[in-house]
Amino acid sequence: MRLTVSFLVFLASLYSSSLWGQTEFRLGVEVRDKYTKRPLVPIVSVLAVNTESELPGQMVNDAYVVKVTPGTQYQVFVAFQEYRTYRQTHTFEAGTPSSTGYFPFVIDLEPLKPPKAFEVATTTNAGHTILVIDKAQRSVVTKAVVTIKDERNGQFITAKKNPNVGGSWLAELKDTEQYTLEVSAPEYETYKSSLKIKAGEATEVVLNRIPKQELKFVAIDALTNKPVAAQFKLSDEIKESYTGTTSADGSLFNPTVVVQKQPYNLTVTASGYRRYESKLSITTTAPATPQVIKLSKVDVILKIRIIEEQSGQPIIANLRVIDQADKRAILNIKGTPQGQAVTPISPGHQYIIEAEAKGFMSYQQPLDKVLPLLTETSDLTVKLTKIDDTYLSFTATDANTGQRIPAIFKITASLTEQTTEVRGTASTVARHKIKEPDIYKIEVVANGYQSVTHNLDAEEMKVGQVFSYEAKLTPNAAKPAASPSHVFTFKVLDAQSRRSIPNLRFRVTSIATQKAIPTKVRYADVTTQLFLDQAYLVEAEANGYEMYSMRIDAGDWAKRGEYLTNISLISHKKAAAKGKPVVNEKIFDNIKAGQTLTIEDNVYFDQSSYILRPEAYGQLNRLAVIMAKNADIKIEIVGHTDNIGDPRLNQTLSEQRAKVIANYLVNQGATEANIAHRGEGQSKPIAPNDSEENRQRNRRVQFLIK
Repeated sequence: MRLTVSFLVFLASLYSSSLWGQTEFRLGVEVRDKYTKRPLVPIVSVLAVNTESELPGQMVNDAYVVKVTPGTQYQVFVAFQEYRTYRQTHTFEAGTPSSTGYFPFVIDLEPLKPPKAFEVATTTNAGHTILVIDKAQRSVVTKAVVTIKDERNGQFITAKKNPNVGGSWLAELKDTEQYTLEVSAPEYETYKSSLKIKAGEATEVVLNRIPKQELKFVAIDALTNKPVAAQFKLSDEIKESYTGTTSADGSLFNPTVVVQKQPYNLTVTASGYRRYESKLSITTTAPATPQVIKLSKVDVILKIRIIEEQSGQPIIANLRVIDQADKRAILNIKGTPQGQAVTPISPGHQYIIEAEAKGFMSYQQPLDKVLPLLTETSDLTVKLTKIDDTYLSFTATDANTGQRIPAIFKITASLTEQTTEVRGTASTVARHKIKEPDIYKIEVVANGYQSVTHNLDAEEMKVGQVFSYEAKLTPNAAKPAASPSHVFTFKVLDAQSRRSIPNLRFRVTSIATQKAIPTKVRYADVTTQLFLDQAYLVEAEANGYEMYSMRIDAGDWAKRGEYLTNISLISHKKAAAKGKPVVNEKIFDNIKAGQTLTIEDNVYFDQSSYILRPEAYGQLNRLAVIMAKNADIKIEIVGHTDNIGDPRLNQTLSEQRAKVIANYLVNQGATEANIAHRGEGQSKPIAPNDSEENRQRNRRVQFLIK
């Protein structure tokens, strides 16, 4: 009996030693089209069962290589556009590695639309693989030019397109040499970098799309403001050039141009109009608003006549016409013959008319105030008032800049204590007639400035004299701008019954100050005023329910228009068995702008899939009908996932799910232009990913109503 037990212990020790002696080996996951056998370069994720950490890996030629342990179960996840998602559990055993140094594991991926006819691709490719990827979309770039130069001898190395893998090139490179790699493609920024390859590893080049900006232009007549048929040309000093036309019915020139540091030259021409030229800087992308270009046919001829206001007789005076654009006097005559003068002016400019003569009050007025409507030949009569009394003349200027500013002048006589107010503008002088000698108190008030006072003794002033006073005002100290805020609303309902919850306790706390923010709770609706430059912790709880909490960055939520958020509290009394998800088909019936509807993803999709579940059809059909009847409703669909698995796979999965829902709504009659979609992956959780229930809340689809 003892011998038998000892022998069994010996065998057990040998078996245990053999297991512990097993070592990791390199597994190469090769993905091919099921029918054509063409190699694919998808997103691949490998992780051990019951773990959340993905195995680190890298692309080696056409394979995704990871290290695995024999006898361990692994989940293999493969996602590629236009193909069915692959998710299977495997146990791998070491075999004879290939010449590449890894044990190959081949997956045939099923396309969503199997081809009716196909040819099987050949697999005999040689050389180092260079894969060109779009950074934003993580898709291959097929129309690229790859240039490789040996830095040692300056010779260029030929790079050939890989016929079996789109967006990849093959080149005979050595891991002992240094190369210069340059990759260019239409609509992308050129990539250039030094390259030293590693044997058996592919090189991935990520390209950034060149940012572009949509512009809008319209040409109008400078005098009539009516649209003009014109020719536009927008060009820079390198190679970009855009041309187009507008018509007399108000059509726009609407180019989409490359955002760049150097300015564009804008040239506008039209029959019978002067040529228009300007510089246009486009350095950031922003919503396009029409830019109005005013075209002038010819110079307007301005005829000026100076007369005495009382008699109407011509006056020989000094006359100046000042262009406000550059403060230049386009006309400066001392002693106008017979009180008349003529000058050409541009309809698109602003002018100041100044006239003075001995024994008369000086004249200063903006042209657009005394002559608001210009014609090709315009007449202006300037009337000068003869000085028979004593006048006070007032102006106000900014003490820092010296620029004239509009102000109110309060003149109080000391004998009668009567106060008179006169107003001066940034371009005109305020005047006040003195009826009798007195000492006057002058108070000057201007919006945004500190008021000043001045005492004037006018007892010694003579008839016909003008006293000029300039008040220099100091600007008020700038007040700190109040932080912008907005009202946010939360609707808290039972996750199963979708009814309001009695004795709801709701708290909003500022993360920066740790102070509670006032809230108003009315049945299921909670409202609160939040500052957009702060972050907050939102908590909701009630007896018999799990506590709900999430973080809000108020500014980010406001940018996305998320002012109304639905919160579902989960009862401690859960159903013993989980059946099909409950679909509330009327959830979209009363949607309105600013509302956010959040739906758990299992209503629409199976786990790790972006194939729409039939249970969701009725709900989405009602939404499509509502959108078709209300053309002003716009919706953005946002997909979210939990943090299980590769972040890249989660991002792709969330994008595909949002896209599938958008396509379904369009196919059911909703207007495509009114639907936007995007995926946030695992980047925007509403609960910590520390339990399955919280992760389920993070797996959601949001509908942002605009």
